[in-house]
Amino acid sequence: MYTGGEPGSPVILLGALCANPRLTAQWASVDYELHFVEKEPERATMLRAQLATLEATMRQEGKWSERVSWSVTCGNYEEHIPEPILGRESALFLFLDPFGYSHSPMTLTRDLVQQPKSDTLIFLPLSFVNRFAGRDGQEPALDRFFGTPTWRDVPSGPDRPTALLELFRHQLRSAGLEWVADFRLKPDGSNEYWIVGGSSHLKGFASIKEAFWTVDPVNGQGFIAARAPAPGQQTLGFDVAPAGEPNTGPLLDLLREHFGERRFTVEDAIAFTERSRFLVTHLKRMTLAKAESSGILEVQRPTGARQFKEGKGITLRFT
Repeated sequence: MYTGGEPGSPVILLGALCANPRLTAQWASVDYELHFVEKEPERATMLRAQLATLEATMRQEGKWSERVSWSVTCGNYEEHIPEPILGRESALFLFLDPFGYSHSPMTLTRDLVQQPKSDTLIFLPLSFVNRFAGRDGQEPALDRFFGTPTWRDVPSGPDRPTALLELFRHQLRSAGLEWVADFRLKPDGSNEYWIVGGSSHLKGFASIKEAFWTVDPVNGQGFIAARAPAPGQQTLGFDVAPAGEPNTGPLLDLLREHFGERRFTVEDAIAFTERSRFLVTHLKRMTLAKAESSGILEVQRPTGARQFKEGKGITLRFT
């Protein structure tokens, strides 16, 4: 629990699971093992009490499942991560919220994400990492944090935070999380914090993106007020999106850059969007239909094919 009384991530996670009606319906045969690791003894004790209270409340409301179990361990998370469950199908969700940058999330992630279904969210205190990257004596800690000494080659200056973020993303991909996205949290004064998410499966990646877009329905990138592009920098063929609606202009730009003037299918566009920071739901009505009506997308539809239905032999080409 934070100083303002807001619940911490373990309470939010367990509460969201119990509140989901699928827990006792479609997911009734699934076992959920939630393991929380807290370094400070006092906080670990408080967390156990909060989770026990939440469990009691969920039981009273009929929302608890005996297939859910949880534990709180006091110590460093590197030393108390549960072993993969062998002999049965399992999935791993790993949320790492380290204090500072002296821990080794990259090495830990590399060891754990070898399971077929692995999703990871990591809190990245980017402003602190950037600040201490220029101080003597921080090299071993930052080597562990990034899982490589390559960060030392990043020159200082205003572009270093962006370069360090990209290095962190690259290291996650190298660790086995092929699909990576990031989300900027609300700045605290001059500090800059990020959540970096990765998955070894496209469905897991879609879930991570859905969470980001739920919090930021305009850009899916962070707690930053949407701004209209500068004059002359509007996205190709699109006006500024109405307030509160997803800004899919950048998706159109990405599609046009990727496919150029060659012809492609609806299925090709879906596959590309799945691998981008955008959701598949952003593609047809919000992007392709607008591009067609603007005259910058030529669409060939066989007889009987409508809109952008898959499997109908529809082809597209940017003009």
